[in-house]
Amino acid sequence: MNPDIRSLVAVTSSLEQAGIRYSLGGSGLMLSLGLTDTVGDWDVMVEAPLEGVKHALLHEQVEEITSGDYPFGTAYKLVVHSGTPQVEIIGGLSIYTDGSLCRLPSIPSSSWNGIQVGSPEVWYVAYALMNRSAKAAVLLSYLKKIGANQEILNRLMNEPLPDAIMGEIRFLIEA
Repeated sequence: MNPDIRSLVAVTSSLEQAGIRYSLGGSGLMLSLGLTDTVGDWDVMVEAPLEGVKHALLHEQVEEITSGDYPFGTAYKLVVHSGTPQVEIIGGLSIYTDGSLCRLPSIPSSSWNGIQVGSPEVWYVAYALMNRSAKAAVLLSYLKKIGANQEILNRLMNEPLPDAIMGEIRFLIEA
């Protein structure tokens, strides 16, 4: 069964109208790639300031919530209460690794149903850092099969990543 994308489309349209760059991540990204058929929520990554995002979503019922305990270092998180699955706006997704902050960029890499979809390379790293090994493995397998974006991989290598993740990125670069 395909999840309802109406609330996601409404939110992303509002962001676009405000000139805010975004990318769909998480299980929504995996759905767009055909790697899953279920979505718990829509994770929309942005790098824009909080006030600008709130202003873009004035017509929505938006709640600012805690972006998560350590190891998360995300700048802010908003929940848009407009449907199911709900839309979560993640501002400046960041995760601590051995005391250093790893910044995971919002990089649109494709389009799905008119929605900008994020980088599977970034979300492989995000899931690996969150210890969501099953999802990380699915994305890593996908990247090994179809190839990875070298520019994004090089950008990720500038982040303080654990050796195991860095090794997989090097493998993808050399493939």
